[in-house]
Amino acid sequence: MGEAVFTPFGEGEVIGDSADRRVEILSDHETLNATWSRFGPHREGADLHVHRNHTDCFFVLEGELTVRLGLEDELVTVPAGTLARVPPLVVHGFRNGSDAEVRYLNLHAPGQRFADYLRAMRDGRSFSYDQHEPPEDGGRPTSEAVVGASEHVAERSGLHVELLADVDELGISENRCEPAAETDPRHVHRRHLESLYVLEGELTVTLDGRELSAAAGTWVQIPAGVAHAYACTGDEAARFLELHTSNSGYGASLRAVAGFDQELV
Repeated sequence: MGEAVFTPFGEGEVIGDSADRRVEILSDHETLNATWSRFGPHREGADLHVHRNHTDCFFVLEGELTVRLGLEDELVTVPAGTLARVPPLVVHGFRNGSDAEVRYLNLHAPGQRFADYLRAMRDGRSFSYDQHEPPEDGGRPTSEAVVGASEHVAERSGLHVELLADVDELGISENRCEPAAETDPRHVHRRHLESLYVLEGELTVTLDGRELSAAAGTWVQIPAGVAHAYACTGDEAARFLELHTSNSGYGASLRAVAGFDQELV
């Protein structure tokens, strides 16, 4: 059993920090590598590439991110509040194509040592991970990339849940809860990682009996075997992402019980 990670806004491991770019590592777990990034206007990101063994996701926090798809370099605008999910072997890249700053989360599931790749780039070292040149045949169809799709799966007692991703590698929901709403009771996952990212408002997260206040921009990572719960305790509604890596039946559980009453494994 690993240790829980609690990272307030701006306190991730810094990979780079300049006027037009800041990148922080939030998660370096084998099932999930996650970063927070700020790109200035028209800042270039990654050129076209594929991942053979993992899914690449972008959740835009502020502004607009441009995702590039396929050998034809189709440009897709991803606005704030939207998840873009790129499966293995779909050719893609990204940049900030707008006149304004963009802030986003980048999620790699499973991790495939993406965090080590970023550290090597920062430190001027070479390091190979699961990133490759686009295949000559163009890879998988770009239609398999998903931008902005969601499924409403729960609405009860001041809690609203939208399922954003439900694939083997990860399940992601966007949750909104009113103050004092009924939320997630104390529970344990036996074999998978749960992570939370607070988008708005404030959550109180209980980890093995220890209460922590998670304001907007906080990342909380809870490994298998750690008892935990969360509650909306601020004066205003809270909005947050909930991630399960691997999925471990998260989407199926939400659909089955329209809430959180079924224990995940």
